[in-house]
Amino acid sequence: METVDEPISVIVSFNPSLSCKIRPIKFLWGKRAFEIKEITYQWKTTEGRTVIHHFSVTDGGTLYEISFNSDTLLWKLEALETG
Repeated sequence: METVDEPISVIVSFNPSLSCKIRPIKFLWGKRAFEIKEITYQWKTTEGRTVIHHFSVTDGGTLYEISFNSDTLLWKLEALETG
């Protein structure tokens, strides 16, 4: 995977009744929009008391790792892998 570590904007659905309570739908990186076709994996890490939600997602051609910081409420594109 290629490290990116850049801020992104994300359209997301919050639904406490689903197993995936935070569901990213689309993200904007630079001037391009990427539709998320599938969440392939999700996990949480902590930095001190801050919870970071990580998502491995695909647009059908590229695999992306994005994260949501529950303290700052900011999203980040962590890495990508082209197929």
